[in-house]
Amino acid sequence: MVGAVLAAIYLVVATFITQDEVRHSGGGWINLRGIGTNIMTAPSQVIVVPILRAFGVPPVNYADLKVWDYGQLVLHVVVSTVIVYFLGAGLQWLFRYAVARS
Repeated sequence: MVGAVLAAIYLVVATFITQDEVRHSGGGWINLRGIGTNIMTAPSQVIVVPILRAFGVPPVNYADLKVWDYGQLVLHVVVSTVIVYFLGAGLQWLFRYAVARS
């Protein structure tokens, strides 16, 4: 239950941040577009990006988003949501185990 709640909250926040960065293309001479998405999807960035690079998939180009860029963003959000779910479920299991042992 804890994992599902945390994953649902994470999914809403990550989706909002990702779609906000995709919609807003402005910026001055310093453009940090994509940094929020990279921070929000850090678990997936660590696991999935090396695999994608090994297959020759280029990184997401926030300046000129194509279909595969959107697909990659969705993949990162989904994988990170699954990781958050399992972390929450693991914490719940650990808490129940600790309470049962005491």
